[in-house]
Amino acid sequence: MKNSTKLFLGAVSLAGVVTAAAPAFAQDAPAWALNGTVAVTSDYKFRGISQGERNFAPQGSLTVTGPEGFYVSAWASQVDFTPGSGNAPEVELDIYGGKHTDLWGVDWNFMPYYYSYPGEKYGAGPNADYFELINQFTKAFGPVSFTATYAWSNNLAFNGGTGNYLAGLASYTINDWLSISGNVGHQWAQNAKYASPRSSDYTYADIGVTATYKGFALDLRYSGTDLNSAQCGSFYMATNHACAGNFIGTLTYNVSLFP
Repeated sequence: MKNSTKLFLGAVSLAGVVTAAAPAFAQDAPAWALNGTVAVTSDYKFRGISQGERNFAPQGSLTVTGPEGFYVSAWASQVDFTPGSGNAPEVELDIYGGKHTDLWGVDWNFMPYYYSYPGEKYGAGPNADYFELINQFTKAFGPVSFTATYAWSNNLAFNGGTGNYLAGLASYTINDWLSISGNVGHQWAQNAKYASPRSSDYTYADIGVTATYKGFALDLRYSGTDLNSAQCGSFYMATNHACAGNFIGTLTYNVSLFP
């Protein structure tokens, strides 16, 4: 569930807002279940930064949930890091799993997460694939829920250095088909191998509304960062306006495949 779009996909596919698409833990859930999502977004953003030059992107996910809160998932999206280049990846495929644990009324979601870009052809250059350990803590108070997220990576994409990430999300359910949510996050990257400067950090935020009807969900939100174009291009993403704020629309269809 990366950025507001992944966050949103995880939320609508399992009836809760979460910053990485993962199933909700429930005592009365089936022992095994398979759920999927198919989506299209006007701009796939990861932690506030566009991953496809602010173009439309198809997306989808599959999640298998098992007993005791265990789950494993795959999530995919079209991406475009370097428009016009035959070497840049065109697809992101994320594989992750984990376990939900109830801690005195707080849902702890422990999630090892692998980001892969199978179409990249950079040869001997730095690889885009990387791994994160993600911890999320969610607590609901009636129609209001809060999620705190911490993620750590020993080496971000393209040898981007050690990564630390903190975020907080709040969601309010207005009625049975409409909710509002907002997210604020901060990303640190330290001791990158090739970037100049070697370390960087930034803050991003998004706010929006989600409307649901049967298996469909429509999310409309504004997302932006505190990075200017020079800071964005030198360390994070060189495509046009990748870190600038904009409105995003995402339409998702959620389906239960088993049982």
